[in-house]
Amino acid sequence: MQGYLKYSFLFLCFAFEIASAQEVLVVGGGPSIELENSLYGINGRLFYGPNERFCFGPEVTYFPYQEIDEENELSVIDLNVNAHYFFELAPELEIYPLTGVNFTIEQERLLANDDEVEEESDFGINYGIGIHYNFGKLYVFSEFKGILGKLNDEFITVGVLFSLKSHAKEEHAE
Repeated sequence: MQGYLKYSFLFLCFAFEIASAQEVLVVGGGPSIELENSLYGINGRLFYGPNERFCFGPEVTYFPYQEIDEENELSVIDLNVNAHYFFELAPELEIYPLTGVNFTIEQERLLANDDEVEEESDFGINYGIGIHYNFGKLYVFSEFKGILGKLNDEFITVGVLFSLKSHAKEEHAE
């Protein structure tokens, strides 16, 4: 499992390096719940927006091992590249549909034997809806995301996003 965390971290670092040359970045995350097994995890995301209405980027959600029944526990790593289009409801409040691609890694192990692990992974398509409230450079969000594929799943994530600007954008704006 530590190898997957390392790859997830490298995935986000690589995406940040590519996107850092762009004008506007949004980075953040928060707690997430997987609805089928009531797993609790943590989400991290990095999005680039070429304009005020559209953004896209990678996100990672990690659910450490948690008991799912009397004999088993489950861990999930959810890697995504998602896109959002924002519809203004009020000057600071926006709603957005979510779409994207997903790669999920699930590891289930017996509580009696940590060495016996069954792993399953697959690609899927993301769908969902979210809402965020803008406090200037800070956004508070809530989001529902589902996955269509071999490993169907549903999640609710809440969190905070921070808007960052690169020097190139600031110089251009002057």
